[in-house]
Amino acid sequence: MTTVDDDRSRYLVDQSVMSHYRTKPTVERVVDQFAVSGVLCSCAVTMDEAQFSARNSRDLKFLTNLYGSVFHWLPCDEEVESQVARIRAALWAIGAGRGAQTTDVQIAATALRHDAIVVHNDTDFITIQRAVPELRQLRLRPDEAE
Repeated sequence: MTTVDDDRSRYLVDQSVMSHYRTKPTVERVVDQFAVSGVLCSCAVTMDEAQFSARNSRDLKFLTNLYGSVFHWLPCDEEVESQVARIRAALWAIGAGRGAQTTDVQIAATALRHDAIVVHNDTDFITIQRAVPELRQLRLRPDEAE
């Protein structure tokens, strides 16, 4: 995984966006712009989502190599675990206790912990931001971006 020591924006890119990287030119362009202006990031959950999407062992190897060589790794630690609990409690407080999948809560917690912006195409992150306003998220809709 790459390392980063500067103050550029960190973009934690969800699989809901990366799954369109090779097929939607606008997604590719936006993600590439983020790679130039900031730092593309991954975590255990986004890596597993990517690996789950592999169609065969060759694709799995490609995705694992891509995520391992291009993305800056944001580790999961005790603070991420605390953020997960805080997010879920905040979701329940706004009446949306089950309004976000566990994987998306973990990604959001990782983003909060590492001061990253979640780049996604998933309404769960919008729901999470309603409960935890300090979550920075950017929805990239592949079909509307063309």
